Amino acid sequence: MYRTRVRAVSIDGVVIAPERASISVFDRGLLYGDGCFEVLRTWGGVARDLDAHLDRLFETVRVLQLKTMERARLIEAVYRTIAAAGPAPEDHRLRIVLTRGPGGLGMRLAELGPGVTIVMVEPLPAVPAEISLVVVDWPLPPRTSRGHKTLAYLDHVIAHELARERGADDAIRLDADGHAVEGATCNLFAVSGGTVITPPADAGVLPGIVRARVLALCADAGVRTMVRPLGLRDLRSADELFVTSSLRGVVPVTRLDDGVWQRGPLTAQLARAYTTAMRVAPQRSDL
Repeated sequence: MYRTRVRAVSIDGVVIAPERASISVFDRGLLYGDGCFEVLRTWGGVARDLDAHLDRLFETVRVLQLKTMERARLIEAVYRTIAAAGPAPEDHRLRIVLTRGPGGLGMRLAELGPGVTIVMVEPLPAVPAEISLVVVDWPLPPRTSRGHKTLAYLDHVIAHELARERGADDAIRLDADGHAVEGATCNLFAVSGGTVITPPADAGVLPGIVRARVLALCADAGVRTMVRPLGLRDLRSADELFVTSSLRGVVPVTRLDDGVWQRGPLTAQLARAYTTAMRVAPQRSDL
């Protein structure tokens, strides 16, 4: 029997024991990957960036034309589920999943819904001190707009598994022009000559919540930034490399394919600044 680390689940706002949680086999999230999700963590028991994650989530809801739970009810469901999970050794990982809900084949989107809202809470995995990356042969499809976290996530899962088979922590997938747009589960940054560089969102990058915070921290500290495409040559010639994600925060890259990097001072500065900002006076300011 599958053993889960999930401590608490709510479905449509009702907390349910993880072993009893279920949805319809006719749910379009299962049948088509028709839905979206967000993953975030707590800091001191509080979902510090919940508001930013919900902004991104509901933008995807708008794009997908999903009918879903109101934002205020979803916030209450999140905190109700965190409370049901009880204390964790460190903090919690949260996954918010919105599906289209069950519906017949061939039905128009306007005829479907409301969908299902799921919140899952489990202990936060250990945050790595460093990360290794490899370029995998799993190209990105052409995209001309920002990415979205939809339930059609298999491409990311396969890319991540390909990287792990090669002994790395995460994967870099290239677009048709050979640019490194993002990692399978993270945003990419390079530091060259004191300038922090990251790919543009309109190249298909998921506009990461930590990515935005890092760019703001750079502005506050007077660190020069550039948002532009990054080729493999840019990455391999960089002084420092780091990635960001909501679970990891800011993490230095110490290996890219066969290349080795030291943990750089600017990456360390930004990692400290990010952690400090997230730990200072956590409050439920999202209500």
